[in-house]
Amino acid sequence: MPRFARTVLIDTGFWYAFYDDRDQFHEQAERKGDHLETSTLLLPWPSLYETINTRFVNRNRIAVRRFESLLRKPQVILLPDEPYREAALEAVLGTVESRGMALVDMVVRLILDDVNVRKHGLLTFNHRDFSDLCRKHRVEML
Repeated sequence: MPRFARTVLIDTGFWYAFYDDRDQFHEQAERKGDHLETSTLLLPWPSLYETINTRFVNRNRIAVRRFESLLRKPQVILLPDEPYREAALEAVLGTVESRGMALVDMVVRLILDDVNVRKHGLLTFNHRDFSDLCRKHRVEML
């Protein structure tokens, strides 16, 4: 498996923007698309569940095939969520009163906080939920 010098964790919102030309962040996502060719890509399973939803599959079959092709590249790592599930659920339930957060976003936060997972950048348009951990671990927000 080829290893690129840079490893990028990818949030669901990036995929929505990249594959939907009506998304408000579509042009920005396309400009950031070079990371998909030049980096090792970390895709958490929960992000895949969110991305490959019924609407995506039924409305944009060409994009689904492009995404499938990308997923099959050797530099793509499908990151299991088992190590993060219980802690993510507890943390999300604990944030409901102050500031609710999606379970998948909490999994991404836990991955960002995990020093055993190599990552140099995060592709997201949801900076608010991740900027603190990116700063803490010197992960570039792309």
